[in-house]
Amino acid sequence: MSTSTPIDSEELLERLTQAVADWEDSPYYLKDEELFDLERFLLDHDAKAFKAELEKTYGQPLNEKFWSSSLAYQRLKRAREVVKDQDDVQEKKRRDYARAIEEGQKEWRQWLKEIRSNQLRAQLKVIPGGKKESK
Repeated sequence: MSTSTPIDSEELLERLTQAVADWEDSPYYLKDEELFDLERFLLDHDAKAFKAELEKTYGQPLNEKFWSSSLAYQRLKRAREVVKDQDDVQEKKRRDYARAIEEGQKEWRQWLKEIRSNQLRAQLKVIPGGKKESK
C-alpha cells in the first residue's frame, strides 16, 4: 500500500482513522496481540517522519508503547474482553438450548413411537378360542 508521493497529514490521519475503525477487518490488525499495527501502517503510507516523531514521544517499540499509553485503547480492550466473555456465555447457552431441543425431540419421537405401538397392539387383539381339533 506504499505510495510514491508522501500524503499530507490530514489525509494520513483520515486513513488511519478508517483503518482503526475497521479494526478486525483491517489488514493492520494483529489478532494475537489485539492491537492495530501502527508501525506498519505508517511505513506503508510513507510516514517515516511521523513514525519517528511518535517513537520519540512514546518510545519503542511503537505499537506497544503507544497503545499502552492510550486510555481509550485500554477501555476498548476491556470492553472487548467483556463482549468476548458475554459471547462465550451466549454461545454456551445456545449450545445448551440446541441440545435441550434435540433431546426433547428424541423424547417426543419415542413417546409417539410408544403410542403407535400401543395402538397397533390394541388393534391386534387375540381372541381366545380358535380352531378346534377334529376327531
